[in-house]
Amino acid sequence: MSWKRHVGKLRALFARRKHVNDLEEEICSHLRLEEQENLETGMPPDEAHYAAFRRFGNVTLTEERSREMWGWNSVETLLQDLRYALRLLRRNPGFTAVAVLSLALGIGVNAVVFSVINGLLLRPLPVERPDQLAFLETKDSGITQSFPNYRDLRDRNTTFSGLVGYRLAPMELESTSGATRIWGLLATGNYFDVLGVHPVMGRFFHQAEDLHPGASPYVVLSYNAWRGRFGADPSIVGKTVRISRLPYTVLGVAPPDFHGTELWYWPEIWVPMMMEPQIEAQSGSGYLDIRDTWDTWVLGRLKPGVSRPGALANLNTIAGELAREYPNNDQGLRIKLAKPGLCGDYFGGPARAFTLGVLGLAALVLLAACANLASLLTARAADRQREIAIRLSIGAKRARVVRQVLTETLVLSLAGGAAGYGLGFVLSQALSRWRAPMDIPVQFDVNPDWRVFLFACAVSIVAGALFGCAPAWRASKTDANAVLNGSIMSWGRRRLAFRDVLVVLQVALCFVLVSACLMSLRGLQQALNVRLGFDPEGVSVVGYDLGLAAYSEEKGRTFQQRALEAVKKLPGVRSAAYSNSVPLSIDQSTTTVSPADKPALRLSDRISAHYYQVSPGFFETMGTKLLAGRDFTWHDDADSPRVAIVNVAFGRQVLHSENAVGKYFRNGPNAPLVEVVGVVEDGKYQSLTESQVPALFWPILHNYNSTTTLEVRSSLPATEMIREMRRAVARVDPELPLYGTGSLDQMLGFAFFPSHAAAIALSAFGVLAIMLAVTGIHGLASYAVARRVREIGIRMAVGARPSQVLQLVLGRIAVLLSIGSAIGLVLALAAGQVLASVVYAASPRDPQILAAVLATIMLLGLLSSWAPTRRALRIDPMAALRYE
Repeated sequence: MSWKRHVGKLRALFARRKHVNDLEEEICSHLRLEEQENLETGMPPDEAHYAAFRRFGNVTLTEERSREMWGWNSVETLLQDLRYALRLLRRNPGFTAVAVLSLALGIGVNAVVFSVINGLLLRPLPVERPDQLAFLETKDSGITQSFPNYRDLRDRNTTFSGLVGYRLAPMELESTSGATRIWGLLATGNYFDVLGVHPVMGRFFHQAEDLHPGASPYVVLSYNAWRGRFGADPSIVGKTVRISRLPYTVLGVAPPDFHGTELWYWPEIWVPMMMEPQIEAQSGSGYLDIRDTWDTWVLGRLKPGVSRPGALANLNTIAGELAREYPNNDQGLRIKLAKPGLCGDYFGGPARAFTLGVLGLAALVLLAACANLASLLTARAADRQREIAIRLSIGAKRARVVRQVLTETLVLSLAGGAAGYGLGFVLSQALSRWRAPMDIPVQFDVNPDWRVFLFACAVSIVAGALFGCAPAWRASKTDANAVLNGSIMSWGRRRLAFRDVLVVLQVALCFVLVSACLMSLRGLQQALNVRLGFDPEGVSVVGYDLGLAAYSEEKGRTFQQRALEAVKKLPGVRSAAYSNSVPLSIDQSTTTVSPADKPALRLSDRISAHYYQVSPGFFETMGTKLLAGRDFTWHDDADSPRVAIVNVAFGRQVLHSENAVGKYFRNGPNAPLVEVVGVVEDGKYQSLTESQVPALFWPILHNYNSTTTLEVRSSLPATEMIREMRRAVARVDPELPLYGTGSLDQMLGFAFFPSHAAAIALSAFGVLAIMLAVTGIHGLASYAVARRVREIGIRMAVGARPSQVLQLVLGRIAVLLSIGSAIGLVLALAAGQVLASVVYAASPRDPQILAAVLATIMLLGLLSSWAPTRRALRIDPMAALRYE
C-alpha cells in the first residue's frame, strides 16, 4: 500500500517540524533571557544581542539565523563590509588597478557602442510624439517620391494628420567673408507644424506661405548656423540674407537639439519647398510638376488611434489609384512605412545590422574582461584561504564570508563601471564632434544620456554579481581545519579548474576578436585594391555649382569651357575634363532605359541605369578603359544626333549584346533613339558592394548641367595641384564658391566609410582582446608558479632539469591555449559569416588569417608566461622548502 507509506512520511514530517518549532521556541526564550541579562550588566543593545548569539553558538530561528548571516538588520554591518573591502583593495593597488582597468575597458567599449545604438536607433527624434511618425518608402526600397505624388498622397489620405516633403539641397550663402556653399533643406510649408517643433527665436514658415513657386523667400536658421555664421546675433529675425544671389528674410531660429528629420544630416538652413526653382536654378516649376522625377522624401504623422497597418492600407489604396491614373509613371506603385531618421530602411537596415553586430563583438570584449576579473578574483581567493580559515575558526559564519567577498567584487565592478562610463562619455563626445571627411554634412549626435548611464550601471552590477559568485562559492567551501593544518589543495592536474575554464574562455574570445580584426583589415585592403572602373591615383577634383551663383545656361557653358582651358595650362597637367559628377561620390543620378525595339515598355519592365554627363577627355583623365568605339568630341552637342557611351553591363542587360557599339536604345517611353558610340569597362558607381550594374555617359554639351566637377590628372602632389586649380578658377570668377576640393581618393571617403569604420572598430576590439588575454594568461602562469613553489623546489633539489621545470610550468598553459584556440576557431568561422556581410571583401575562411591568429595566440601565451617561467627557473630549492 504505497499511499499508506506516503501518509506515514507526511505524518513523520509534520511531527519532526513540530519538534523543530518547539526546540526553536525554547532556544529563542533562552536567547531573550541571555540578552536581558547582558543588558542588565550594562552592555549596549547590539552587543548584548550578539553576545547572546555567541553564547548559544549562533543557533536560532530560521528567520533570525538569516538576519544574522546576512546582516539585513544592520546598516553598520554593511558599512563594515564596505570599509573592509576598500582597505583590502587599497592594500593591493596592483590587483585593484588591473581589475578596474580590465572592467573599464570592457564597459567603456560597450558604453560607446551603446551610445551609438542609442543615438541612431533608440533615441526618438526631438519632436512632439515621435512614435506617431512614419517614413514613406516604395516597395522596391526607394526612399523618394515625386512631388506630384506627394501632393496626392497628402491630400487624399484619411489616416495621417499631416504629410511633409523635404529634400537635401546645396545652397550658396553670402556673408561678410564672401559666398559659401552650405547644405540646407527644402521643406514643405507644413514641415515644422506637423513635427511640432518650436523656435527659440522668431517663428517658422507655414503651409499658407508655401503655395506658389517663388512666392516665399523665407529662411529658418539652425541653431548652429545662427551661432557660427551670424555670431548669435539677437536681432537676426527679420534681417535679409542672400541665398543663391537672391534676398531671403530670416523668420526664426530652430532649437539647439533639432537638426532636421534625418539623424545623419544636419542642415544649416530650411527654405520653403516652393523656392526650389530659385534654389536649384531651374526655370519654371521644375521638379515640382514632373511626376517622373522622384526626388522628395516624405514623412507623415499618424492620426491618434490609427494603426500603421490601417495607414498603410489607406496609402496603398491611393497608390493603386495613381497607378491607374498615371500608368507611365506610377505603374506598380506600392508604399511601405519605416522608422524615420535614417532614410527609412535604406540606411536604417544596414545601420541596425552593423551596430548590433558591433555590439555583439563589444559584448565579447566585456565577457573577456569579466572572465579576466573572475580569474583574478579566483586566484586571489585561493591566496586568501588562510585568512578565511582563521575567520571561520573564530566564529564567522560562512554566509558572512561570502557576503564580504561579494561586497569586494561589487566595489571593484562599480569602480570599473564608473571608469568605463567616463571613458565612454569622453569617446562618445569626441565621436559626436567628428565630421565625416566629405562635402555633405554627415554628423551624428551620440552623446550619452541617462540610458547609457543606466546601461553602464546595470552591466557593472551584473558583471560583479555574476563573476563574483565563483570566488564567493570557493570561500564558502573552505575547510578551515585542512587549511590551518597546511593541507591546501594544489593546482589540479586531473581536470580543469574553474580558473582554467576562464583562461580557455579568454583565449577563445581573443581568437574570435583578433580574427575579426584581421578579416576586416584584409577586407579593407582588398577594397582599396578593387578595380573601381577608374584610377583615382593622381587625380584632383574641384566642384562648383553655377546655378547657385545665378549663372544662365549660356554664361555657364562659357565658364565651364574657360575654366577647363585654364586648368589645362597649369604645369604638370596631363589631362583634364569636367562632368556633373563622378562615380562613388555622394551625387548620383539614375534613369530608366529600354531597348530600341520596345518603345512603350512598361514602367516595371524598364531597366535602371546610372548616368553621368561628361566632357571629352573624361575617360582618359579618370583612367577608365575605353574597350570599343570612340570617345566624345566637342562636336557631340545639342545640334548633333543623340549619342552615348555605355559600360559592358549596359550592353548585356539592356541591349543583350557583348559589343554594343552601333546599337540603339531609348531613354524613356517613345523617346528619341540614342546611338551607342563607345563601350567602357564596368565599375563601381554607388557603392563598393554593388554588382555589375548598367551605366551610361552622355556628352555634357547635349544638356547643360550647372553642377560641375572639374577633374585633372597631373604629376604634381594633390595639395599643390588643388591650390593651382583654385587660383585658375578664381581668375575666371573670384567670387564663385568651390566645394569638394581635394584628391579623388579623398572624395571617395563616403564610399569607403563603412569599411574604414568597421576596420577601426574591430581593430580596437582586437587590441583590447589581446590586452585582456595577455593579462589573463600572465595571471594564470604567475599563479601556477606561486602555488607550486614548494613542489618546484623539491623537484629541483632531487635533480630536475630546467627543461622538466619548463614542461611543468608551460605544459598546462599550452593545453589551455590549444583548447581555447580550437573553440575560438569554431566561433571565428561562425562569426566570419556575419562579418563578411558587413565588411566588404572580408573572407570568413581565409586560411592565412586563421593561421596568423593561431600564431598570434601562441606567441601571446609564450610572452605572457615568460616572466613567471623565469621566476620558476630561478627558485632556490632551500628557500622553496621553507616556503609557507
